[in-house]
Amino acid sequence: MDWLDSSAAGAGGLGIGLAVVLGALAFVALPRGERYLIRAPALLLALNIGVRWFERYADRASLDARLLTFLGIFGLFGSMARSAFLLAVMSMPARRLTRPWPRILRDLLMAFLYFGVALVALRAAGVEPGSLLATSALLTAVIGLSLQETLGNLFAGLSLQAQPPFSVGDWLQYADGPNGIGRVLEINWRATHLVTIGEVEVIVPNGVIAKAPLRNFSRPTPLMRHETSIVMPDGVAPHRIQTIVLRALAEVPGVLSTPPPSVLVAQFIDRGTTYSIRYFIDDFAKLEPIEGELRKRLWYWFRRERIELATPRSRVEAMSEPLSVTSLARNHSEPRPDVKARLSGIDFLTGVSPEVLDKLAEGTVSALYAPGEAIIREGESGNELFVIERGTVQVTVSREEGERAPVASLTAGHFFGEAALLREERRSATVIALTDCELLVISAGAFRAAAALDASIAERLTHKLASRLTELRNAVTDSLPDEDEERRSLMLIERIKRFFHD
Repeated sequence: MDWLDSSAAGAGGLGIGLAVVLGALAFVALPRGERYLIRAPALLLALNIGVRWFERYADRASLDARLLTFLGIFGLFGSMARSAFLLAVMSMPARRLTRPWPRILRDLLMAFLYFGVALVALRAAGVEPGSLLATSALLTAVIGLSLQETLGNLFAGLSLQAQPPFSVGDWLQYADGPNGIGRVLEINWRATHLVTIGEVEVIVPNGVIAKAPLRNFSRPTPLMRHETSIVMPDGVAPHRIQTIVLRALAEVPGVLSTPPPSVLVAQFIDRGTTYSIRYFIDDFAKLEPIEGELRKRLWYWFRRERIELATPRSRVEAMSEPLSVTSLARNHSEPRPDVKARLSGIDFLTGVSPEVLDKLAEGTVSALYAPGEAIIREGESGNELFVIERGTVQVTVSREEGERAPVASLTAGHFFGEAALLREERRSATVIALTDCELLVISAGAFRAAAALDASIAERLTHKLASRLTELRNAVTDSLPDEDEERRSLMLIERIKRFFHD
């Protein structure tokens, strides 16, 4: 090793220059936020330069020459090794060519490099590394026994990296219960760091992770099926419940349409019938918000359909007729006493006779809608008229380019749905609830009966419809209508008169 002594103690200028060049290249190639990593090579190079200064200007007899040689060689070659490692593994070009290395593998490789440099420095200082290893066998055994668990976690971490069942960012279940699920933040020498859905950081020893049965919700794809359940009354037909739940699922953000969701009759219990709801999502972090939104939408759907949620049967009830869908609907569809007063406040019904209001009230019910829920959809069939009592809705239509355009925002006192009611056509627009809404829903039969008593309400509503159709046409085509609005209103009136007198 004379060549190493001479290079280290004498002509070391070339080595220092090479270390400086490697450090500069590493500094430029590292991402801006990680350039602080160049401090380690700089400190090691400073150690080499400090040893050289001490050898030249200080009293060398005060320190062992072998120690100075070891420190000088270790500082120089350690600086070069660290800079080369940063260039080969951590630099931006290296990251573009290969996947990022796990931290534990980076640390292990760097430790081996430092260990190799230390062996070279020891030999250059005249110390045989083999003799040190032989004399420290007992110490090694003691340390190994005392660090048995730590070393077990270390090798478990290495095995996880050798055949990785998960990576940083994956959602993982390593233990039973919701607290045993988390997103992987980091895998280091000793443990794996995860953050739960409740934003609590959990540190799990690698040994525990390696022995536990793991469920990875992010691999091989983020697609996963979630299952939840509801209990409904026995008196409601399963087909009806399944239809309602599937329609609610179609409107919940985050629920995938492919693969399609399903609703199964799970079991019959004392409270009623249990239904198993299965649907697919592709973002595990939104699992709880999606389920919460689904249950909220179902609450509104069941209220509108006059279906009560199942309750514990803790009392004896005397029933004069069997519980059925008809009886459930009848119990909750009776018009409220103030419906007539509420109907009389609508502008096109102002001043009509009480008999007309009675006819309308017989076919009017109240309905609740959740924010973001579609009340009617463009192209669907339906002939009810909706009157807003509370909340705000947005009316949108499909443009010629295929996108949807907002037409208007309606608030309390406004109404919509008159186009399908009067023209017996499919819905011409989509109406979305922007806030929690309560609506009065007037059936076509009730409106026909009322118009038979007072035909003027149809004419009033027709004029409103003509104005709405003009707004829709302008929103779709961005141009003025090419048909005279008054003539179009007369045509609609004649058509509607025929509708109510057929």
